[in-house]
Amino acid sequence: MRRQFALGVLYSAVLACSPALDYSATVLEFQKYKNGGNLESVLNLFAAQPTLHFGQLGTISGLSDIRGILEYDRALNTHLLFQECETNAAEVVCRVVETNDWLKLADIESITYDENKFLFTSDGRIQSIEATLSAESGQLLGAAMVQFDEWAKTNRPVEYAELFSEKGAFIYSHVNAEKVLALLRIWRNQ
Repeated sequence: MRRQFALGVLYSAVLACSPALDYSATVLEFQKYKNGGNLESVLNLFAAQPTLHFGQLGTISGLSDIRGILEYDRALNTHLLFQECETNAAEVVCRVVETNDWLKLADIESITYDENKFLFTSDGRIQSIEATLSAESGQLLGAAMVQFDEWAKTNRPVEYAELFSEKGAFIYSHVNAEKVLALLRIWRNQ
């Protein structure tokens, strides 16, 4: 009994002396790797079964699908700026400003996520990211998407249909990003 007590005290002392995980450092690594296009380093920050939640735009689950959106973002030249980050236990919440070539072609300088919440596993891996667009950014992005989609469906229906799976879900990939940018350039030049 005394031995178990001693082991318990020793275990508690080791835990108390262990450095706490710095989740905010992982968020900054995420920003650095994503902005640098280093997909493998970004993916290594995630847990085994992560999710990305984008409000009305949907949820992406699993490393394979997250790789697709990372490839898509890299092809769009997406840049993220994290601001005003706050850490609370295993959660980091930041304001995020995003720029990319899609937005530029739609005459949108940037969009803002009022809240970009990173949730971490106990071993410091990203379990989920929940991104909430600001109301203004949501309106700008929504209006541009509706205009572009209507134009593409009417003027480039075959190319537009190729952007989606048989089930109607948008396909996030490097190839699709290039197709979208090509369509956007045609749309902007008309």
